[in-house]
Amino acid sequence: MKTAKLVMDKEFIFLLLALMLVEYVRAAYVISYLPVQAAVSNQFSVAFVGLAVSLHFISDAFSNFQIGFLMNRFGVKKVVSLSFILCTLALISVPLLQFNSFSILLAAIVLGFGACPIWIIVLARASNGARGSNMGLVYFCWLVGIAGGVILMNYLMDIHLLFAYWLLPVLMLIGFIFFKFSGEHPSPNKENQSFKEVLLQAAVVLKRSRNILPGTLMQSIAVGMMIPILPTFALQDLQFKYSQYTLLIVSAGLTAAVFMIPLGRLTDHFKTKGMFISGFALFGAGLILLTTTLSLNLVFLTVIALALAYTTYLPSWNAYVASSIHHEDQNVSWGIISSFQGVGTMLGPIIGGLIATLGSGVTILISGLLFIVMALFYFVLK
Repeated sequence: MKTAKLVMDKEFIFLLLALMLVEYVRAAYVISYLPVQAAVSNQFSVAFVGLAVSLHFISDAFSNFQIGFLMNRFGVKKVVSLSFILCTLALISVPLLQFNSFSILLAAIVLGFGACPIWIIVLARASNGARGSNMGLVYFCWLVGIAGGVILMNYLMDIHLLFAYWLLPVLMLIGFIFFKFSGEHPSPNKENQSFKEVLLQAAVVLKRSRNILPGTLMQSIAVGMMIPILPTFALQDLQFKYSQYTLLIVSAGLTAAVFMIPLGRLTDHFKTKGMFISGFALFGAGLILLTTTLSLNLVFLTVIALALAYTTYLPSWNAYVASSIHHEDQNVSWGIISSFQGVGTMLGPIIGGLIATLGSGVTILISGLLFIVMALFYFVLK
C-alpha cells in the first residue's frame, strides 16, 4: 500500500519547535516551578499552587472552544502572535511584581489559553499528508517539551532560581520567532460571521464529531484519573522505593519517546482504526494487570508495554480524528475537540481522587476498564 508523503518541510519543523518550547515553558512553570517552590519555601502554599494549576487547566479547556472561531475571524497569525506576546508578558510580570499572588495566578491562566492556538495550528498542519507519521512527530515533540520542562527546570532551579525562571519568557520569545518562520497559515475569511452563524457552525462540527468526542473525553478522563494517585499506588500498593518509582517513570517516558515516531509511521501502513483499538485494549489490559500481585521485574515489563500501547494509540487516534475533519472547518474542529480533551483532563484527577478513597488500585482498575470499553465501543462502531 502506498502512503502519503510525510510533511517534513522546514516550515513544519519550525512549527514543531515552537510547540516544543511552549510545552517546555508550560511544564516548567506549572509542573516544576510552582510545586517545588511550595515544597521548599514558604513563598506559596500547597493550596495556592493547587489553585494556580487548576486555573491553568480550566483556562486551557475552555479557551480551545473559542480559539478556532477567533482564528477564522481575525486570522491565524494575529491570534497566535498575540498568544505568544501575552504569555511572554505574563511570565515577565511575575518577577517584576515580586512574585505576588496576582501575577502568579495571571501567568498560570494566560499560559493556559496561550498554548491553545499553536496546538490547533500544529494539529491542522499534521492532518495533511501522512497523518500517522505527522502525529507521531507532533507528540514526540510534545513529550520532549514536557520532559525537558520538568527535568531541566528542576536542575536549573537547584543551581540558580532566577536564571531558571527568566529562561521561560526568553524561550517563549524564541518560540514566537520559530512560529514566524513557519510560513503562511491561511484560514477562511469569516469577518462578517454573525453569532448565529458561529453557533450553527459549532453545531455542524459537533454533529460531525459525534463519534470522536466520546473517545476524546473518555481518554483524557481515564488518563487524568491516574495523575493524583500514581505515587501512592507505586510507593504504597506496589511497595516501590522512590528511586525505583523514578526509574519506572523515566523508563516509560523514554520508551514512549523512542517509539512514538516509528509507531506513528506504522499507522500510515495499517488501518488507523485497528491501530488505536489495539492500543486502547493493550493499555487497558496493562493497567488491569498492574492491580494484581506482580514482581518488580514484571511491573517494569508491564509499564514498558503500557508505554508501547500508549504510543500505538495516540498518533493513530489523532490520525483517525484528522480524517474526519473538513479542511474549511479544521481550526474550529480542532478547537472543539481539544476543549473536550481539556474538560476530561480537568475532571479526571477529581474523579480519580474520589475513587481513590476506596483504594488507589481501584482507580487504576477503573481507568483500565474505561480503555477496554473504548476499544469495544470503536470495534463495534461502523
